[in-house]
Amino acid sequence: MSTQITQTFDEPYFGGGGDGASAIPNIGGSLVAINGRIYPIDTASNRYSQRSIDVLQQRNTADNRDLLLLPQNIWRQQSYAWHSGAGQSNLDRDDAIDSRYEDSFGIDPWTKWRFGLLNDTTQLQSITNSDGVFLTDHDGYLVVVNENMTYWYQDYQTLTASVTLGPDTIIDIADRGSPILGLNENGYIYQIDSPSGTATQYYNSALTGANMIAWEKDYLLCGQANVLKWVKTGNQTSTVYTHPDTNFRWISAAEGPQAIYLLGGVGDKWIVHKVTIKDDGSGLNPAIVAAELPDGEIGYKIESYLGFVFIGTDKGVRMAQPDANGDLTLGAIIPTTEPVRCFEGQDRFVWYGVSSMDPAYVPVNNDQANVFPTSPVPGLGRMDLTTFTTTALTPAYANDISVWDESAAAVTAVKTFLNKRVFTVSGAGVYYEIDDKVPAGWLTQGIMSFSVEDLKAALYMQIKWVPDCAGRLLLDLSFDSAAYGRYARLNVSGSNIRSDNINLYGTKFSRVNVRYVMTRCPLDNTKGPIPTRWELRAFPVKGKASRWDVPVILADDVDINGIVEARNPLADKNQLLSLIQNGTVFQYQESGQSYQVLARDFIWQPERLSTTGNGWQGTFLIVLEEVM
Repeated sequence: MSTQITQTFDEPYFGGGGDGASAIPNIGGSLVAINGRIYPIDTASNRYSQRSIDVLQQRNTADNRDLLLLPQNIWRQQSYAWHSGAGQSNLDRDDAIDSRYEDSFGIDPWTKWRFGLLNDTTQLQSITNSDGVFLTDHDGYLVVVNENMTYWYQDYQTLTASVTLGPDTIIDIADRGSPILGLNENGYIYQIDSPSGTATQYYNSALTGANMIAWEKDYLLCGQANVLKWVKTGNQTSTVYTHPDTNFRWISAAEGPQAIYLLGGVGDKWIVHKVTIKDDGSGLNPAIVAAELPDGEIGYKIESYLGFVFIGTDKGVRMAQPDANGDLTLGAIIPTTEPVRCFEGQDRFVWYGVSSMDPAYVPVNNDQANVFPTSPVPGLGRMDLTTFTTTALTPAYANDISVWDESAAAVTAVKTFLNKRVFTVSGAGVYYEIDDKVPAGWLTQGIMSFSVEDLKAALYMQIKWVPDCAGRLLLDLSFDSAAYGRYARLNVSGSNIRSDNINLYGTKFSRVNVRYVMTRCPLDNTKGPIPTRWELRAFPVKGKASRWDVPVILADDVDINGIVEARNPLADKNQLLSLIQNGTVFQYQESGQSYQVLARDFIWQPERLSTTGNGWQGTFLIVLEEVM
């Protein structure tokens, strides 16, 4: 080898850029570039090689219980519980809840390990009033208060009596005490206690400007503009608290364990105050702040159940927890598109008004299940106080019963009567649930990627159910956010419990979502399909990459396309070792091509001492793997 230096290289060499292959004009067949530096390679020893390697994906999840039963490289995603309700868009993130799903319409998910169709509804009474319509139960009757009339129902088929509640339209009622109290638009409070009774004045003077009354902890409270009053027996009132802002309005009240809570506000600032009973029981202490809603969130209703407080706002529902002093800790918002104006607690559930529930169903071709409303409808949502999701004050929730043949309108009241929910729809009527199931329902599971975004090939899916009715169960899949396609049309009966394996023909995908669609039994409207388990099997798509064994010559002098350059073999060796030890991703160039690689291994074969004293000269076999 010559020791003459004719030209030096003071910049790294990159003969082309970017990912993948690119032309590199100045490197010959026995030269390569590693991380921007050109090296000659030993082509005579036959140690140079390039070969393909498989690129396999791994699931990025700590939960491997469903992998142990499967053949190697076959993955399974399954769903077998839905009782944690809706609101989870991605099924396989680390913090995802297995028993939670994305969204539903017409579906009852509240029994563990299964879901089914909700009950349908029918109209009890038609109303044209677009303002307040109120519901209460009193001595075994369901009472509808509409304008200045009370309608007393002994059951859902029998209207016992219609009785006036004073001469003017009722704008609020107080229904926790006895009798039923109604505040009318002129500020007078009337009372009635039976379908055969006659309404009389409870308070003989007009409370001009009053807009709210509430019977809480045996006190009748009245919101009169910005003044909160205690309306006493004997035609007397006592001011509990006057808010300093004359535009402030009290709109709703509920009793908690330690205090009475009152919701009020002005503009975009809404507050929950608490009022406590004096130690000697002689009256009420002035109102003080218990919680503040976020700025811009408007309050509409406050209610309590099982020691919790629920606040209906223009954003949705907030659950709150009182502490020992009666102050409230607010939970995260449960979203709705319209304000929440009413609540009803029964057993472990709390129902709330949903004024606009979107069926959100996009049909597939020749869709036999396309019986859903085409625009939003009014109905109820439901929360389960035994199951919590993202925070300690965020219960499981889902859409509940609705009125399919009415357009979205304010749901202003809800009650439980004869173990069925009954609710009012502004300008439309009073509706109650019946034993028949809804004609159809759907549930979307949420996006699944097997915890890795790289391509998978879908093998098959299957679903199991409770053998009973002869309803239809349809399975739709959306691959990578494309439109849903129908992959199965199944007849559910009493003689089968599961589908066959439904072939998915190796469809390649990164993400997938499943939509279950069900129709009720054509022979018995009180029944519908009850799925219990769904699973999808897939395998990772193998990528192809290259692996090189590159025998790099490290010498005192190297010939680069006829230009002799002096090198430091020891420094070159250490530089190559650092690529391996540091896990550096770098560019490897040869034969006019460029690749992104990692250095995985090496073999150092010294041949002779450096003439300059810079260590050994020899061949450094470096093992490179392409990064895909």
